[in-house]
Amino acid sequence: MLGLAVAISSAPVLLAEGSPPLITDDPGTPGDGHWEINVGVSTERRPGARNSELPLLDINYGIGDRLQLKYEVPYLRVSEVGSPAESGLGNSELGVKWRFYDAGEKGFSVSVYPQLEFNNPGSTSDDKGLVEHGSVFKLPFQFEREVGELTLIGQVGREFRSDGDAWFYGLSVSHRFHEKVEVAVELAGGANAGLHRSQLTANLGVVIDLDERTSFMFSVGRELHNHDEPRATFVGYLGLQWRL
Repeated sequence: MLGLAVAISSAPVLLAEGSPPLITDDPGTPGDGHWEINVGVSTERRPGARNSELPLLDINYGIGDRLQLKYEVPYLRVSEVGSPAESGLGNSELGVKWRFYDAGEKGFSVSVYPQLEFNNPGSTSDDKGLVEHGSVFKLPFQFEREVGELTLIGQVGREFRSDGDAWFYGLSVSHRFHEKVEVAVELAGGANAGLHRSQLTANLGVVIDLDERTSFMFSVGRELHNHDEPRATFVGYLGLQWRL
């Protein structure tokens, strides 16, 4: 399923993917004993700078019908005009999603998804400025409801970090135009704890089912505003998903 959300960070890293190809997540889980593996590349272009994840690995495992374990890690490349490009391993992220309310396939569902992001042992990416030093705890809630042929997904959460907490939030609307093609649009944003510096991204995502176990995914978007740095003129993702 397609999902949404975003977190603001002062480090020069990409907005984290959660439920590719959009920016965060929905209440869906892989199912008991099943894997969902996403491998993709993403890029973010700003005036004079380009940040990429080459690749982004996202591994999920279902426990029962409502629990999901996640491990995610990217390989980062950051380039700025006038400076040599820097690259290195991004932060790892561990998470546990629990869909604690589920009214059925066409009903309302809600999940909570605590996640811990941390520096990889032995990595020098924080020294290079690719990631922030230390750990970040994220506590988002996801909401989903089908309305006719549309699927509405919302998310709101809080990031807890040593240099200042932040909010993230978003809304996506998706529609399956064909049994194998789903298209979604989203608005995903974030703000600092005081809500006086914010960022907002508009995104279009497409998922094409190649067979029962494999999907091709992509998204394109741009920032509508950003109070912390020049707006991203392009945000994109391209990847494959395997369901095992």
